[in-house]
Amino acid sequence: MSAALLEIDDVVARYGQIEALRGVSLMVGEGEAVALVGANGAGKSTLMKCLMGLLAPASGSVRFAGKDITRKATFTRAELGIGYSPEGRHIFQGLTVHENLLVASRDRDGGRGHAEDIYAIFPPLREKTAARGWELSGGQQQMLSIGRALMLRPRLLLLDEPSLGLSPLLMTEVLNRVQDIAARGTAVLLAEQNVHKALSVSHRAYVIKLGRIIKASASSELLADADLTSAFLGAY
Repeated sequence: MSAALLEIDDVVARYGQIEALRGVSLMVGEGEAVALVGANGAGKSTLMKCLMGLLAPASGSVRFAGKDITRKATFTRAELGIGYSPEGRHIFQGLTVHENLLVASRDRDGGRGHAEDIYAIFPPLREKTAARGWELSGGQQQMLSIGRALMLRPRLLLLDEPSLGLSPLLMTEVLNRVQDIAARGTAVLLAEQNVHKALSVSHRAYVIKLGRIIKASASSELLADADLTSAFLGAY
């Protein structure tokens, strides 16, 4: 296993009196693709919000690259090297594809050089550089959301439900890029309802149910665990 980049220890999170996360612990190593799988409402997006500083944990800790970031602001986490592609994409609809990428860059050249790397990962975007966000298909918008997060050159990329609302073909095209991103050295934490596809593109996985981690294993082992997929993931 790679050296720890992200370490989550016993995190509890609440919405009012509702406990959404109940002592969640997990780890993502350098350059590793890790899946967080479970049904809708299991706590996946809540954990992502805690990791980006959008929701403060009631207790527990989050460490990134050896630093405690549990109470750090969202912009500080981005500066430290955490990229985030949220559920729902949230691209700038009135900007072109290229402008959406450049606006997220901190490179001295305005991001033009790094944008070419994004187009290499997502070739369909290269054909749409001048298209406005609202002109893109759902799959292209998701690629752009991920590409924009990568413009920060993060050490860790958080992907929250990237296949949501996509056709099976586009879902496969988007999720297959997870392996490419990890191969380039960026660790990925993928929160995803499409369990079988998420497991097929990740090294390790955690299964979350009702705010608790109930299983952690190599993704290949979870794919082969018929009892687990039948009991917890059968709908997917």
